[in-house]
Amino acid sequence: MSQSKIAMLKQHLASAEYQGRNLALSTQFDSWIEGGRIEPSSKTVNGNGLLAARFYYSGVISINPCAAPAALICAFASFWLQNNGGRFDSTDIEFSADVNDDNSNEVELTMEQLCEDIELVQTANGPFELNGNRYDFGEQSLWIAEAFTLHGEVSA
Repeated sequence: MSQSKIAMLKQHLASAEYQGRNLALSTQFDSWIEGGRIEPSSKTVNGNGLLAARFYYSGVISINPCAAPAALICAFASFWLQNNGGRFDSTDIEFSADVNDDNSNEVELTMEQLCEDIELVQTANGPFELNGNRYDFGEQSLWIAEAFTLHGEVSA
């Protein structure tokens, strides 16, 4: 299963090393989606597949606290985007750094537009129906959570 591009970039930055040091602790990274928009589609792909929609969004990554130099963070993010971005992804990254009391920085990177294709495959009993055909998520189409919390009770 695949992750969203913003989650993959966050993971890349959290594991990036320069001269034996990470940019920050992995727990100091956060990411989220802003301004999402869905563009419906019904384009056949790979024989029995369907491009059901494209999901466009702004992706934000926050690193707080961060002592790594801005140029280092920007270089890692820029090269990842050049290597992994698609034709609908913006190539510009907005960057801001606010100085904390301890002289570390709170860093924010904003990718103005990232695009994720939502692809389905035709199946006999899929939950999605279009023009008399039924579809479900293929193995590579559904994002997986980076982490989750499960609350439960055991009753005797």
